[in-house]
Amino acid sequence: MKLNIRILDCTLRDGGYINNWNFENLHIKKIIDSLEESNVDIIECGYLDEQKGKDKNSSLFDSINTVDSLLSNTNTHSKKVLMINFSDYSIDKLPKKNSNFITGIRLAFHKKDLTEALKLGKEIIDNGYELYFQPMITKNYNDLDFLVMLKEVNILNPYAFYIVDSFGSMSLKEFTRYVNLTDNNLNEKISLGYHSHNNMQLAFSNAISLCMSSLNRDVIIDSSIYGIGRGAGNLNTELIFDFMNKTFNRDYKTLPLLEVIDDFLNSLMHKNSWGFSPAQFLSASFNCHPNYSKYLINKNTKHIAEINQILSQIPEHKKSNFEQEYIEELYLNTIVNNSSKLEQKDLEFDKSKKILLIASGTSVKEYSSIIEEKVKSNDYLTVSLNHKSDFDTDFYFFTNQKRLDEFKNKIDLEKTIISNNLNITSDIVPFILDINLIAKLEGKVFTNVALIAINSFFQKGISEIEIAGLDGYSINSENYNYNETTQILDKQALENENEILLDGLKSLNEKISIQLITPSIFKSHFKLNIIGVIPARFKSSRYEGKPLALINGIPMIKRTYEQAKKSKLLDELIVATEHEKIKNYCESENIPVIMTSDNCLTGTDRIAEVTKEKHFDLYVNIQGDEPVIDPLSIDEVVSEYKKYKDEYVAYNLYKVIDDESEVNADTIIKTIVNEKDELMYMSRLGVPFNKSDKKVNHKKQVCVYGFTKKALDLFSSRDKTLNEQYEDIEILRFVDMGEKVKMKETRVDSIAVDIPDDVKKVEKFLEENGLI
Repeated sequence: MKLNIRILDCTLRDGGYINNWNFENLHIKKIIDSLEESNVDIIECGYLDEQKGKDKNSSLFDSINTVDSLLSNTNTHSKKVLMINFSDYSIDKLPKKNSNFITGIRLAFHKKDLTEALKLGKEIIDNGYELYFQPMITKNYNDLDFLVMLKEVNILNPYAFYIVDSFGSMSLKEFTRYVNLTDNNLNEKISLGYHSHNNMQLAFSNAISLCMSSLNRDVIIDSSIYGIGRGAGNLNTELIFDFMNKTFNRDYKTLPLLEVIDDFLNSLMHKNSWGFSPAQFLSASFNCHPNYSKYLINKNTKHIAEINQILSQIPEHKKSNFEQEYIEELYLNTIVNNSSKLEQKDLEFDKSKKILLIASGTSVKEYSSIIEEKVKSNDYLTVSLNHKSDFDTDFYFFTNQKRLDEFKNKIDLEKTIISNNLNITSDIVPFILDINLIAKLEGKVFTNVALIAINSFFQKGISEIEIAGLDGYSINSENYNYNETTQILDKQALENENEILLDGLKSLNEKISIQLITPSIFKSHFKLNIIGVIPARFKSSRYEGKPLALINGIPMIKRTYEQAKKSKLLDELIVATEHEKIKNYCESENIPVIMTSDNCLTGTDRIAEVTKEKHFDLYVNIQGDEPVIDPLSIDEVVSEYKKYKDEYVAYNLYKVIDDESEVNADTIIKTIVNEKDELMYMSRLGVPFNKSDKKVNHKKQVCVYGFTKKALDLFSSRDKTLNEQYEDIEILRFVDMGEKVKMKETRVDSIAVDIPDDVKKVEKFLEENGLI
């Protein structure tokens, strides 16, 4: 009997595992048209799924009618089929095979569902469709089980029966045995199908073997363009085409498929790759679900040999179906229960110092000046986590064997802390901590070094900790501040790691105060830290010693501080000054004060210097010469920041002008905003100029500012811009640089003391309002 071999392309169905079946209708038609042009025998158009199926832009279809509408203008040279996973689609919703374009249904099921699958298969046949009967994971069937199933299949009499290498682990010897069992016991009229995954690169060789065999039936070989498919992918359609053409003089055309690769699949491969990988090989070697090894490799903490050892512990009954909870438990057990024989050496350190952990995220480079200041000060105990940072830290903390092996020859082991699940030959490591203790908190087990380090210091009585470089894993950019060659690339794995990190941070934050001092995707889940800064310059050109000027016998700086303290939204409030007199006075009154340099040109420059010592999410500039400032204005700025966060670099207030004399006063700064209350311009002129017959509501600036760290870095990174120089208005620097500033209307006002005579205005205001 001459063997009739047909090729079934499953690009749209198996390829859906790569992009969640999000093929646009245009792409579905393009792929089908190209496959028709290639002369492929059978095209599997996708899945039928009544729960998750869609009516457009997806190869996960809700109904056959949806597929028919797509196929209405295509050629009919190739047969069109759909796949149904057992229990994903009610067969009673399947229309009778009349004029629709779908000729066959592939029914996939697991061994435990064979009896019910036989019943559903009969219903599919009774509805007029060719049935492609596919028992998943053929290797789960021993010879007796397989023969019993074949007997039932003969009674069912489907169009095709499949051998399925679900884990890509079927050797040629095993494959030949199943082929011979099938050919000798299956009705000759039933075609033999072969569906393979390519974990061990056996798909092509097994397919060739099948093609060259002398069987008593027709053969169907599954493949996909570019081998697209979950994990290791499938047999390449273009490769089996080329073999068939050269060996059997077939007329398959590969050029249309290469165009699909060039036009569409190349970019998809770049976003979500498939193909051979160590994870796929390992899973195949243990004949287990590929997601087990993929999960362990994506943890990025174990060497391949260790992963191999973990996979060897999976029992037979767990191998076929991926159970994340099970492999997670197995993985965690290897961390907390497989401690090395290293003698435990408890952590000792100066508890009077603050703790700064430095993780390996890229933000540490951008914010290196802040970190460097803390490292150089004598106030912090600094710890690099699972890497050698660019800073001269007090300790290195390792919980990851791969990272320790990578850096152990680059660090001072006498300054190193490790967990006792790691192996190291040196006996000079001073601190070896019990992983079974430091990785656990109230039933949760941590594997991330940052979580373990925070927990370790919490267990030592530390109540507050700062951490830099805990950026969170990014899908589209670098995740390490050094050249790391073993990175997680799987999108879902990165998202899972971020979820685990966030969950751990939340749990720990209930026990210990955690401050993320560099940008992090986790920041939005933590309380924002806001500081009010009162710049107080002694050497004012118009009024020297102004901050200490007496107003009804009380220095102005104290009045400003007492008013600002009434804000409900500040976490901290300090005075920033360049002069010892102001510093000494503040200290005598228990007013927090910080010294800045004498060369700050503006109050904003002075606040920028504060950021080198204090990290907050927002720095509120509170004018030191406004002793009757309304604390509501501070809270309004902070509230806007909490609403928009880093969407804007700076925040400011404006008030509609009531006194027309202020419109043209050059001491009053007029503000122009757009419809979103974003700053467009400020001027000392009476802008906007009014050429219409409408009344203009001029707006004046209220001098309470909120600056992000980015804003202050930008401000201090360059000299004054042209418009800033012309108008002598600091905030214009951001506008000139193309940065967005958010404004907010307020009803509050204040009185600034610019010259000695202004003191009388303030005293009058206090008297009129019954204040001291």
